[in-house]
Amino acid sequence: MPYRPKRRRRTTAPRLPIAVALLALVLTGAWFLLPGQVSAQPVAEVPASQAPSPTPAASAPAVAPAPTPTPLPEEPLPAETAAPAYDYASPVPEGEAVEDDWFSDAAFLGDSLTDGLLLYSGIRGAENLSYKGLTVQSVRTDAVIRTEDGKYTPLEALARQSYGKVYLLLGVNELGWYNDQRFYDSYAQLIDLVREAQPDAQIYLQTLLPVTAKTSASHEWLKNKKVAVYNGLIAQLAEEKQVYLVDAHAALADEAGALPADMSTDGVHLTKSGYQVWADYLRTHTVAPEAS
Repeated sequence: MPYRPKRRRRTTAPRLPIAVALLALVLTGAWFLLPGQVSAQPVAEVPASQAPSPTPAASAPAVAPAPTPTPLPEEPLPAETAAPAYDYASPVPEGEAVEDDWFSDAAFLGDSLTDGLLLYSGIRGAENLSYKGLTVQSVRTDAVIRTEDGKYTPLEALARQSYGKVYLLLGVNELGWYNDQRFYDSYAQLIDLVREAQPDAQIYLQTLLPVTAKTSASHEWLKNKKVAVYNGLIAQLAEEKQVYLVDAHAALADEAGALPADMSTDGVHLTKSGYQVWADYLRTHTVAPEAS
């Protein structure tokens, strides 16, 4: 029979002792000595004085409360600007000419000069309460105004209806008076009576017109020097009684304060063109009703 060599039995190393050794290593803490393991390096102790302060654990950022808004300083309310008081001592300043209907609710009290103004100047619609020779006294005593109901004094006729404006021009016939205070007091009383009769009307107090140089030089009492005195009193009356001063004298006086000869028929009364100059002056020297 063929030859067969004998098989050698493989010897198996005992496994139990190795397991026991590994267990011992684990129990003794020497596992780091095993190959393939990272050795733990000892950490040098840092003195407490040099040790960094511990970093606090990160936490959610605190939400700061919304700042209270600082109130803005209150701006003072603008003070109401009061309209400047009207200067009754000064003549009404020049302005834009009014329309002809301005005089539709006006009444004119005066002497023959005012009568000529309403007859020849082109002013229409105004009430004519004038008459020749009237004075600050006779305007309340002489019944010279004719109406359908009879005759009345100019002051009585004025009270018979309402007007928006009242124009006064008196004093030429009083230039012969020797008591200036009497003129002043009588005119002041008349203004009060006119205001009583027309409490809602604008009152325009006109200065006296000049006379020609020839008349002033030759007449006994029609003097431009006396006209200037009375016009000063009329300006005082306007301030005292708070009525509107209209300087009609300025509309017709030349550089010497006299009425140009070519604007007068007799040294006192005006030509038609003279009356028109006067009327144009009145149209450009008015006060708006809301300013009253």
